[in-house]
Amino acid sequence: MRGGRILILLGFILALGAGFITFMFLQNAAGNQAAAPVETQSVVVALQPVDARSAIPPDAVGIQDWPVTLVPPGALTDTAQVAGKLTVGPIFPGQVIVQDMIVDKEQLEAQPAAAAAQLGSDLSYTIPEGMVATAFPVTEISSVAGAIQPGDRVDLIITVNLPEELAPVEGGGAQNVVTGFTLQNLEVINTVPWGVEAEGAQAGGQIYTLLVDREQANILKYIRENAQPDFVLRPAGDTAEYEVQPVTLEYLLTTFNLLPEQ
Repeated sequence: MRGGRILILLGFILALGAGFITFMFLQNAAGNQAAAPVETQSVVVALQPVDARSAIPPDAVGIQDWPVTLVPPGALTDTAQVAGKLTVGPIFPGQVIVQDMIVDKEQLEAQPAAAAAQLGSDLSYTIPEGMVATAFPVTEISSVAGAIQPGDRVDLIITVNLPEELAPVEGGGAQNVVTGFTLQNLEVINTVPWGVEAEGAQAGGQIYTLLVDREQANILKYIRENAQPDFVLRPAGDTAEYEVQPVTLEYLLTTFNLLPEQ
C-alpha cells in the first residue's frame, strides 16, 4: 500500500512537471510570435542641429530605419532631397525630415511671384542671389488702374522738375519739366500689402513689391521721394530694353507742330 501511494505521488509530481513544461513552451512560443520583425522604412534623419532659414550641410543628415507606423507623413527617403535645401524652422538631431520642413531656393527663384504667393510672409526664400525686394506705393492711376498682377513686368515713367542749374530755360516753369522712361522690365511679385488678400484690397493706395537689384532699389527710393512715378504694364513675355525719347514742353510743341505761326 505504501509503495502504491509513493507511485501515485510520483505520478502526480511528473504530471505537474509536464504541465509546467507545456505552459512554458506555450509562453515562449507566444513570446516569439510577439517578437516578430517590425516593418520599417528608410527615412532621412537629422544627425546634427540646423538653424532656421539655413542651408542643410550634406553631413547633417543620414538614413535610418524607422517603424512604418512611426514615420510621419511627407518623410523624405533620400539625402539628396535634403542636402543644400533651406530650412523653414530649426531642425534637431534625430528628427525625421519631412517635405514641409525644407524649401528648394533654386526652384522658388525660377518663379518668385508664384513662390511668394505660396509661402506668404516667407518672402526671403524667393529672392534670387544678388537681388532684393522693395516696396513701392501706387495709386489707381500709377498702377494702370489696378490691372498689374503678381508676375507681371513693368516699366517706370517719371516726371521731374529740372533744377535751375540744369534747366534749359531760366525761370521757364513748365518748359523745365521732363518726363521719361527710367527703370524697365521690373518684376512685380506682390500687389497688396503682405497678409492682405488681393480680392479685398482697393485698387487705389496699394503697395507693390518689386524684385530688383540693389542699384535699382536705390533709384526707386529716390524716385519715390523726388519724382512723380507711373508704372506701365509690359506685354507678357516682353523682356527687351527700349530707348525712349524724354518728353519736354519743347519736344511736344515741336513734334506735334503746336507752335503758333508767327
